[in-house]
Amino acid sequence: MVGLGAPQTAWADEASARLGVRTHHVVAGDEQPAVVLGPRADVAKVEITMTRSDGKKQTLRATKIARGEERVLEVTQPSGSAFDYEAAFVVHWAEGDEVSRFNMRFRLTRIREMELVFDKRDVDLDARTLTFIVKGPAKEAELVLRGEGNAVLATVRKDLSKHVSGTKITLSYEDPGAEILVLDLKVYDPTGGYKGVRLTPVSTSIPHDDVVFDSGKWNIKAAEEPKLEATLVKVRAAIAKFEAAGVELRFKLFVAGYTDTVGSKASNQTLSTQRARSIARWFIGHGLRLDVYYQGFGEDVLAKRTPDETDEPENRRALYVLATQTPGRSSLFPRTNWVRAK
Repeated sequence: MVGLGAPQTAWADEASARLGVRTHHVVAGDEQPAVVLGPRADVAKVEITMTRSDGKKQTLRATKIARGEERVLEVTQPSGSAFDYEAAFVVHWAEGDEVSRFNMRFRLTRIREMELVFDKRDVDLDARTLTFIVKGPAKEAELVLRGEGNAVLATVRKDLSKHVSGTKITLSYEDPGAEILVLDLKVYDPTGGYKGVRLTPVSTSIPHDDVVFDSGKWNIKAAEEPKLEATLVKVRAAIAKFEAAGVELRFKLFVAGYTDTVGSKASNQTLSTQRARSIARWFIGHGLRLDVYYQGFGEDVLAKRTPDETDEPENRRALYVLATQTPGRSSLFPRTNWVRAK
Protein backbone atom coordinates (compact mmCIF):
# COMPACT_ATOMS: atom_id res chain seq x y z
CA MET A 1 0.00 0.00 0.00
CA VAL A 2 3.03 2.26 0.23
CA GLY A 3 3.68 2.68 -3.46
CA LEU A 4 7.49 2.81 -3.31
CA GLY A 5 9.75 2.01 -6.22
CA ALA A 6 12.48 -0.60 -5.84
CA PRO A 7 15.60 0.79 -4.04
CA GLN A 8 18.76 1.28 -6.07
CA THR A 9 21.01 -0.87 -3.87
CA ALA A 10 20.90 -2.96 -0.71
CA TRP A 11 22.52 0.00 1.09
CA ALA A 12 19.72 2.28 -0.14
CA ASP A 13 17.21 -0.25 1.17
CA GLU A 14 18.81 -0.14 4.61
CA ALA A 15 18.93 3.66 4.65
CA SER A 16 15.27 4.08 3.55
CA ALA A 17 14.16 1.53 6.15
CA ARG A 18 16.16 3.39 8.83
CA LEU A 19 14.46 6.64 7.76
CA GLY A 20 11.07 4.89 7.76
CA VAL A 21 9.97 6.18 4.36
CA ARG A 22 6.41 5.68 3.16
CA THR A 23 3.92 7.78 1.17
CA HIS A 24 0.37 9.03 1.14
CA HIS A 25 0.27 8.04 -2.50
CA VAL A 26 -3.45 8.43 -3.34
CA VAL A 27 -5.35 11.40 -1.90
CA ALA A 28 -8.54 13.28 -2.71
CA GLY A 29 -9.94 16.79 -2.60
CA ASP A 30 -7.81 19.48 -0.95
CA GLU A 31 -5.36 16.97 0.50
CA GLN A 32 -1.90 16.79 -1.06
CA PRO A 33 0.11 13.57 -1.51
CA ALA A 34 3.04 13.32 0.84
CA VAL A 35 6.28 11.60 1.75
CA VAL A 36 6.05 10.41 5.35
CA LEU A 37 9.15 9.84 7.52
CA GLY A 38 9.22 7.77 10.71
CA PRO A 39 12.95 7.34 11.48
CA ARG A 40 14.39 4.62 13.71
CA ALA A 41 17.19 7.00 14.73
CA ASP A 42 17.37 10.75 15.38
CA VAL A 43 17.67 12.84 12.22
CA ALA A 44 19.39 16.25 12.14
CA LYS A 45 18.02 17.17 8.75
CA VAL A 46 16.80 15.61 5.52
CA GLU A 47 16.44 16.99 2.01
CA ILE A 48 14.49 15.27 -0.74
CA THR A 49 14.69 16.45 -4.35
CA MET A 50 11.55 15.30 -6.15
CA THR A 51 11.80 15.13 -9.96
CA ARG A 52 8.40 14.66 -11.55
CA SER A 53 7.80 12.65 -14.73
CA ASP A 54 7.05 15.90 -16.60
CA GLY A 55 10.47 17.28 -15.58
CA LYS A 56 9.32 19.66 -12.83
CA LYS A 57 11.20 19.59 -9.52
CA GLN A 58 10.50 20.50 -5.93
CA THR A 59 12.54 20.05 -2.78
CA LEU A 60 11.19 18.82 0.55
CA ARG A 61 13.11 19.64 3.75
CA ALA A 62 12.79 18.76 7.42
CA THR A 63 15.00 19.19 10.51
CA LYS A 64 15.29 17.64 13.95
CA ILE A 65 13.15 14.55 13.60
CA ALA A 66 13.31 12.44 16.75
CA ARG A 67 13.39 8.67 16.64
CA GLY A 68 9.84 7.34 16.37
CA GLU A 69 8.40 10.73 15.43
CA GLU A 70 6.29 10.98 12.25
CA ARG A 71 6.93 13.87 9.90
CA VAL A 72 4.67 14.47 6.90
CA LEU A 73 6.20 16.34 3.94
CA GLU A 74 3.54 17.37 1.43
CA VAL A 75 4.20 17.19 -2.29
CA THR A 76 2.47 19.98 -4.22
CA GLN A 77 0.56 18.46 -7.11
CA PRO A 78 -2.42 19.60 -9.24
CA SER A 79 -5.84 18.13 -8.51
CA GLY A 80 -6.85 15.33 -10.83
CA SER A 81 -3.29 14.29 -11.68
CA ALA A 82 -0.95 11.33 -11.29
CA PHE A 83 2.85 11.52 -11.66
CA ASP A 84 5.88 9.29 -11.25
CA TYR A 85 8.69 10.76 -9.17
CA GLU A 86 12.43 10.13 -8.84
CA ALA A 87 13.28 11.14 -5.26
CA ALA A 88 16.90 11.84 -4.25
CA PHE A 89 17.37 11.71 -0.45
CA VAL A 90 20.19 13.32 1.55
CA VAL A 91 19.91 12.42 5.23
CA HIS A 92 22.10 13.91 7.98
CA TRP A 93 21.80 11.70 11.03
CA ALA A 94 22.00 13.29 14.47
CA GLU A 95 24.77 11.00 15.70
CA GLY A 96 28.22 11.82 14.36
CA ASP A 97 28.70 13.10 10.86
CA GLU A 98 26.96 10.21 9.13
CA VAL A 99 25.19 11.12 5.89
CA SER A 100 23.03 8.79 3.77
CA ARG A 101 22.23 9.33 0.13
CA PHE A 102 19.84 7.19 -1.85
CA ASN A 103 17.15 7.35 -4.54
CA MET A 104 13.61 6.03 -4.55
CA ARG A 105 10.71 6.08 -6.97
CA PHE A 106 7.09 6.94 -6.20
CA ARG A 107 3.83 7.28 -8.06
CA LEU A 108 1.59 9.90 -6.45
CA THR A 109 -2.04 10.49 -7.37
CA ARG A 110 -4.30 13.35 -6.38
CA ILE A 111 -7.88 12.71 -7.41
CA ARG A 112 -10.65 15.31 -7.57
CA GLU A 113 -12.94 15.43 -4.57
CA MET A 114 -15.96 13.23 -5.08
CA GLU A 115 -19.38 14.89 -4.94
CA LEU A 116 -22.60 13.09 -4.07
CA VAL A 117 -25.68 14.76 -5.55
CA PHE A 118 -28.85 13.58 -3.88
CA ASP A 119 -32.38 14.73 -4.66
CA LYS A 120 -35.20 13.42 -2.49
CA ARG A 121 -37.44 13.38 -5.56
CA ASP A 122 -35.28 10.51 -6.86
CA VAL A 123 -35.99 8.26 -3.88
CA ASP A 124 -38.99 5.95 -4.11
CA LEU A 125 -39.42 3.95 -0.92
CA ASP A 126 -42.47 2.20 -2.32
CA ALA A 127 -40.52 0.96 -5.36
CA ARG A 128 -37.46 0.37 -3.09
CA THR A 129 -35.10 2.40 -5.26
CA LEU A 130 -32.63 5.22 -4.61
CA THR A 131 -31.16 7.23 -7.45
CA PHE A 132 -28.28 9.68 -7.08
CA ILE A 133 -25.43 11.26 -9.02
CA VAL A 134 -21.73 10.93 -8.28
CA LYS A 135 -19.32 13.49 -9.69
CA GLY A 136 -15.63 12.59 -9.67
CA PRO A 137 -13.97 9.22 -9.04
CA ALA A 138 -15.88 6.63 -7.03
CA LYS A 139 -15.18 3.06 -6.01
CA GLU A 140 -18.33 1.63 -4.43
CA ALA A 141 -21.81 2.50 -3.20
CA GLU A 142 -23.16 0.89 -0.05
CA LEU A 143 -26.74 0.99 1.22
CA VAL A 144 -27.43 -0.36 4.71
CA LEU A 145 -31.03 -0.90 5.84
CA ARG A 146 -31.49 -0.70 9.61
CA GLY A 147 -34.43 -1.69 11.75
CA GLU A 148 -35.36 -1.67 15.40
CA GLY A 149 -32.40 -1.34 17.75
CA ASN A 150 -30.21 -0.28 14.81
CA ALA A 151 -30.10 -3.90 13.63
CA VAL A 152 -28.86 -4.38 10.06
CA LEU A 153 -31.69 -5.80 7.96
CA ALA A 154 -29.85 -5.85 4.64
CA THR A 155 -26.80 -4.43 2.87
CA VAL A 156 -26.64 -3.60 -0.84
CA ARG A 157 -23.32 -2.83 -2.58
CA LYS A 158 -22.58 -1.68 -6.12
CA ASP A 159 -19.21 -1.41 -7.85
CA LEU A 160 -18.73 2.13 -9.20
CA SER A 161 -15.15 1.81 -10.43
CA LYS A 162 -16.32 2.11 -14.06
CA HIS A 163 -19.09 4.65 -13.56
CA VAL A 164 -19.14 7.79 -15.68
CA SER A 165 -18.85 10.94 -13.58
CA GLY A 166 -22.07 12.94 -13.48
CA THR A 167 -24.37 10.10 -14.52
CA LYS A 168 -27.24 8.71 -12.44
CA ILE A 169 -26.78 5.60 -10.34
CA THR A 170 -29.71 3.58 -9.02
CA LEU A 171 -29.67 1.15 -6.10
CA SER A 172 -32.58 -1.19 -5.49
CA TYR A 173 -33.30 -3.47 -2.57
CA GLU A 174 -35.65 -6.29 -1.68
CA ASP A 175 -38.25 -6.12 1.06
CA PRO A 176 -36.24 -7.06 4.18
CA GLY A 177 -39.32 -8.46 5.89
CA ALA A 178 -39.20 -5.96 8.74
CA GLU A 179 -39.85 -2.26 9.21
CA ILE A 180 -37.02 -0.09 7.88
CA LEU A 181 -36.23 2.72 10.30
CA VAL A 182 -33.04 4.06 8.71
CA LEU A 183 -31.36 3.85 5.29
CA ASP A 184 -27.64 4.69 5.31
CA LEU A 185 -26.16 5.48 1.90
CA LYS A 186 -22.38 5.81 1.55
CA VAL A 187 -20.38 6.29 -1.64
CA TYR A 188 -16.66 5.56 -1.32
CA ASP A 189 -13.85 7.11 -3.37
CA PRO A 190 -10.63 5.23 -4.27
CA THR A 191 -8.85 6.58 -1.16
CA GLY A 192 -11.38 5.03 1.22
CA GLY A 193 -13.08 8.32 1.98
CA TYR A 194 -16.82 8.59 1.51
CA LYS A 195 -19.77 10.89 1.16
CA GLY A 196 -23.09 9.78 2.58
CA VAL A 197 -26.63 10.57 3.56
CA ARG A 198 -28.89 9.06 6.22
CA LEU A 199 -32.52 8.61 5.23
CA THR A 200 -35.22 8.16 7.85
CA PRO A 201 -38.72 7.10 6.75
CA VAL A 202 -41.36 9.21 8.52
CA SER A 203 -45.07 8.75 9.11
CA THR A 204 -47.31 10.95 11.25
CA SER A 205 -51.03 11.58 11.60
CA ILE A 206 -52.21 15.16 11.20
CA PRO A 207 -54.76 16.21 13.85
CA HIS A 208 -57.79 17.97 12.41
CA ASP A 209 -61.49 18.74 12.67
CA ASP A 210 -63.50 16.49 10.41
CA VAL A 211 -65.37 17.99 7.49
CA VAL A 212 -69.14 17.57 7.77
CA PHE A 213 -70.85 16.51 4.55
CA ASP A 214 -74.53 16.55 3.71
CA SER A 215 -76.17 13.13 3.82
CA GLY A 216 -75.21 11.08 0.76
CA LYS A 217 -73.06 13.93 -0.60
CA TRP A 218 -69.34 14.47 -1.03
CA ASN A 219 -69.03 18.08 -2.13
CA ILE A 220 -67.24 20.31 0.40
CA LYS A 221 -69.43 23.14 1.65
CA ALA A 222 -67.92 26.62 1.92
CA ALA A 223 -68.69 26.69 5.65
CA GLU A 224 -66.46 23.63 6.14
CA GLU A 225 -63.42 24.97 4.29
CA PRO A 226 -61.88 26.75 7.32
CA LYS A 227 -61.36 23.28 8.83
CA LEU A 228 -59.30 22.23 5.81
CA GLU A 229 -57.43 25.53 5.78
CA ALA A 230 -56.39 24.92 9.40
CA THR A 231 -55.33 21.38 8.52
CA LEU A 232 -53.28 22.63 5.58
CA VAL A 233 -51.34 24.88 7.97
CA LYS A 234 -50.63 21.85 10.18
CA VAL A 235 -49.43 19.76 7.23
CA ARG A 236 -46.98 22.44 6.13
CA ALA A 237 -45.76 22.92 9.71
CA ALA A 238 -45.13 19.18 10.06
CA ILE A 239 -43.13 19.10 6.83
CA ALA A 240 -41.05 22.09 7.94
CA LYS A 241 -40.36 20.44 11.31
CA PHE A 242 -39.17 17.19 9.74
CA GLU A 243 -37.05 18.94 7.12
CA ALA A 244 -35.42 21.04 9.85
CA ALA A 245 -34.63 17.78 11.67
CA GLY A 246 -32.78 16.51 8.58
CA VAL A 247 -35.38 14.27 6.93
CA GLU A 248 -34.14 13.91 3.35
CA LEU A 249 -37.12 12.12 1.84
CA ARG A 250 -40.07 13.28 -0.20
CA PHE A 251 -43.40 13.49 1.66
CA LYS A 252 -46.80 12.32 0.49
CA LEU A 253 -50.20 12.96 2.06
CA PHE A 254 -52.70 10.09 2.43
CA VAL A 255 -56.41 10.81 3.03
CA ALA A 256 -58.53 7.92 4.31
CA GLY A 257 -62.33 8.15 4.52
CA TYR A 258 -64.75 6.18 6.75
CA THR A 259 -68.54 6.05 7.26
CA ASP A 260 -71.06 4.80 9.80
CA THR A 261 -73.33 1.82 9.13
CA VAL A 262 -76.35 3.71 7.82
CA GLY A 263 -77.06 2.56 4.25
CA SER A 264 -75.68 -0.35 2.26
CA LYS A 265 -72.07 -1.43 2.53
CA ALA A 266 -71.53 -0.74 -1.18
CA SER A 267 -73.00 2.77 -1.01
CA ASN A 268 -70.88 3.56 2.07
CA GLN A 269 -67.78 2.39 0.26
CA THR A 270 -68.55 4.76 -2.63
CA LEU A 271 -69.40 7.59 -0.25
CA SER A 272 -66.16 7.28 1.73
CA THR A 273 -64.06 7.07 -1.42
CA GLN A 274 -65.65 10.13 -3.00
CA ARG A 275 -65.39 12.17 0.21
CA ALA A 276 -61.71 11.27 0.62
CA ARG A 277 -61.18 12.21 -3.03
CA SER A 278 -62.87 15.59 -2.51
CA ILE A 279 -60.63 16.38 0.47
CA ALA A 280 -57.48 15.27 -1.39
CA ARG A 281 -58.36 17.41 -4.39
CA TRP A 282 -59.10 20.37 -2.12
CA PHE A 283 -55.55 20.21 -0.72
CA ILE A 284 -54.05 20.11 -4.22
CA GLY A 285 -56.27 22.94 -5.39
CA HIS A 286 -55.16 25.09 -2.47
CA GLY A 287 -51.45 24.90 -3.16
CA LEU A 288 -50.19 21.78 -1.36
CA ARG A 289 -47.14 20.81 -3.44
CA LEU A 290 -47.18 17.14 -2.54
CA ASP A 291 -48.49 13.98 -4.10
CA VAL A 292 -51.83 13.42 -2.34
CA TYR A 293 -53.47 9.98 -2.28
CA TYR A 294 -56.93 8.93 -1.14
CA GLN A 295 -58.84 5.76 -0.31
CA GLY A 296 -62.24 4.98 1.20
CA PHE A 297 -62.89 2.18 3.67
CA GLY A 298 -66.64 2.65 4.08
CA GLU A 299 -67.97 0.94 7.19
CA ASP A 300 -65.17 -1.68 7.31
CA VAL A 301 -63.18 0.15 10.01
CA LEU A 302 -65.49 1.47 12.72
CA ALA A 303 -64.10 3.74 15.42
CA LYS A 304 -67.06 2.71 17.57
CA ARG A 305 -68.74 -0.67 17.14
CA THR A 306 -72.45 -0.32 16.35
CA PRO A 307 -75.25 -2.42 14.90
CA ASP A 308 -76.16 -1.99 11.25
CA GLU A 309 -78.08 1.17 10.29
CA THR A 310 -76.73 3.12 13.28
CA ASP A 311 -76.11 6.84 12.92
CA GLU A 312 -72.81 7.26 14.76
CA PRO A 313 -70.84 10.53 14.26
CA GLU A 314 -67.59 8.99 15.56
CA ASN A 315 -67.58 6.60 12.61
CA ARG A 316 -68.00 9.36 10.01
CA ARG A 317 -64.43 10.56 9.88
CA ALA A 318 -61.25 10.95 7.87
CA LEU A 319 -57.61 10.35 8.69
CA TYR A 320 -54.73 12.37 7.24
CA VAL A 321 -51.31 10.70 7.24
CA LEU A 322 -48.16 12.52 6.19
CA ALA A 323 -45.53 9.94 5.23
CA THR A 324 -42.48 9.28 3.11
CA GLN A 325 -43.83 5.92 1.97
CA THR A 326 -47.22 4.35 1.45
CA PRO A 327 -48.77 3.13 4.72
CA GLY A 328 -48.75 -0.63 5.02
CA ARG A 329 -51.80 -2.77 5.63
CA SER A 330 -53.09 -2.34 9.20
CA SER A 331 -56.26 -2.29 11.28
CA LEU A 332 -56.88 1.30 10.12
CA PHE A 333 -55.92 0.61 6.50
CA PRO A 334 -57.02 -2.96 5.68
CA ARG A 335 -56.43 -2.30 1.98
CA THR A 336 -53.62 -0.50 0.16
CA ASN A 337 -55.47 0.61 -2.97
CA TRP A 338 -54.43 4.25 -2.69
CA VAL A 339 -55.24 6.46 -5.67
CA ARG A 340 -53.29 9.59 -6.53
CA ALA A 341 -55.52 12.65 -6.63
CA LYS A 342 -55.38 14.89 -9.69
